[in-house]
Amino acid sequence: MTKRDPITFELMQHAIATVADQMAVTVVRTARSTVSKEVLDFSTALCNADGELIAQGLCIPLLLGSMPAAMRTILEHFGNNLRRDDVYVLNNPYEGGSHLPDVYMFKPVFVGESLLGFSCTVMHHADMGGIAAGGISPAATEIFQEGLCIPPLRLFEGGKPNETLLEILKRNVRVPEKVIGDLYSQVAACTEGEEGLIRVAQEYGLETTRWYLRDLLDYAEERTRQAIARLPDGEFTFRDHLDDDGMSPEPIPICVTLKKQGDELTADFTGTSPQVKGAINMTRSFTLYCLYFVARTVLDPDIPSNAGLFRPLRI
Repeated sequence: MTKRDPITFELMQHAIATVADQMAVTVVRTARSTVSKEVLDFSTALCNADGELIAQGLCIPLLLGSMPAAMRTILEHFGNNLRRDDVYVLNNPYEGGSHLPDVYMFKPVFVGESLLGFSCTVMHHADMGGIAAGGISPAATEIFQEGLCIPPLRLFEGGKPNETLLEILKRNVRVPEKVIGDLYSQVAACTEGEEGLIRVAQEYGLETTRWYLRDLLDYAEERTRQAIARLPDGEFTFRDHLDDDGMSPEPIPICVTLKKQGDELTADFTGTSPQVKGAINMTRSFTLYCLYFVARTVLDPDIPSNAGLFRPLRI
């Protein structure tokens, strides 16, 4: 295809958004922990075959800023060996995660032998071990005190669970029935997303679906650039402080300069504190979320929430 049909475009956009929302419903109906069922501390999403975000569920948005970084890590590790019915997980903050209680999960979506995309979830789990229940302690001074760190691994391989990984998890968390139950809830949601994306491809055809999944990102980028272009050019700086990190009485500066030029926006955090001893540090992927989320709230609300929104934004 070479030209956007507005009716098909709208139908496709709302179809994949509905799939992402249905994934969220699946989590609420099947999760075991209060964190997921009542606090709703999770997110659902769909990515294309390149790992770019194409749709997000109506969930907590702050976890989705780090989803693309975690997705890239999975592609780097398994990109040449992705298989149908595999499920991949990680929670390592240094490989695209946020903090250890947040477990990212990805399931590749195949139509025939062709990879169409990925069904994705991230969930804050009730416990991940460590020195404090829940895995978050103000007394922690290193990541090893925060719990079990999971590198990019297969949780399921060819539809069969990785019993070794599951047994390690069971022995290292305080509430294994809730943690394992919530992991299977994520698997159920990823399967729901997989089936939904396949139905879309069956309805519109594989190549048409692929074309519109790319076009949706281009459209969001166009709309975002138009919205940024309407703002005045210039640089705008703000500085604030956290009181302390729990270990030292010294205030912790957070400084950002927004540089707007033409249709692009850059957030420069020069002047912000480096890593501190206390357990309040921010990963790069989560910092990206902060920029994406703020831009999403102040720009045109009708811009689709996908990776096209991110393209004119820099850190």
